[in-house]
Amino acid sequence: MTASTEQFVDITKRGQDLVTESVRSWTDAVQGFAGQFAGGNRPQLPDAGLAVDRVFDFYEQVLGQQRQLAKTVVGAGHTVVDQWTEQTGKAAEAVTEHAAWNTEKAADGTAEGAQKTARATRSTGK
Repeated sequence: MTASTEQFVDITKRGQDLVTESVRSWTDAVQGFAGQFAGGNRPQLPDAGLAVDRVFDFYEQVLGQQRQLAKTVVGAGHTVVDQWTEQTGKAAEAVTEHAAWNTEKAADGTAEGAQKTARATRSTGK
């Protein structure tokens, strides 16, 4: 057998064992509950109000954890946006400075060219 086939067989066997154990536990629980009826005794059911309180307490805890997770995610997102905004601003400043420097150099070159042309024109007499 190959390693992947062996893993598949192992996972399948463990799954079957879990299902078997679950069915066995459920059967034992049902037999124990049914045994309470055999003697003519009526089983005592749990307090419905207490059960409702426990369910809502559980959901309250879950909701609290979800709230904390959402705050953490939003906080992290806010931090990322702040960093991105800062980096974008710095990049824009660098591009602006570079463009200004290039514009200044181009203007200087144009002025020098105009002066050379004017001198050349004067020296040729035209």
